This record gives sequence, C-alpha cells and structure tokens, in this order.
Amino acid sequence: MKKATAVVSDPVGFHLRAAGRIVKVAKQYSAEVMVEFNGRVANAKSIMGLASLAAGYGCSVDLEADGSDETEALASLVKLIEVDLAEPEGESADGSN
Repeated sequence: MKKATAVVSDPVGFHLRAAGRIVKVAKQYSAEVMVEFNGRVANAKSIMGLASLAAGYGCSVDLEADGSDETEALASLVKLIEVDLAEPEGESADGSN
C-alpha cells in the first residue's frame, strides 16, 4: 500500500468533469485507489464518490493505492490532480496531447 498527497489544480475543484477525468485514469490500473478529503473517503473509480468530496481549488487530497501497479497509479493520479486538471481535457501542461 502506498500513499500520496495532491493539491487540486482545477479552478472549480472536484466537479463532475474533473471526477470523470480522475475515474478515467484510475480505471487504467488494477490497484484500488481511495481519495480522502476533509475526513471523507471515495473510491477513485467512482465519479459520484469523488464529486461528493467537494474538494476545492488549492485543497490537498490524500490518495491511497493498493495493488500490483499502485506506484504507477498514484504517480498518474497525482500528476492529473496537480497539473492536468488545470488544463482543458485533451491538453496537458507540457503541451502534448
């Protein structure tokens, strides 16, 4: 089991679109990933669960992954939450698509 912390970069926080992007990435991995904010926990593969956390811009969220690809899952999700959510879907901060 591995843990990480990420700061929400999306200006409107964890809304349905951001949650959908997180789920899309999380589902690429077999590891179970949980996201915690303000004492509440949601499965990273659940759009409604993530949106219900209501983590706002600049807030820190804790991630916990357990599984054979937990390291890769956490790295991808931290990058998404901290960098890529600030950009429109299909674009990334480094200019690649």
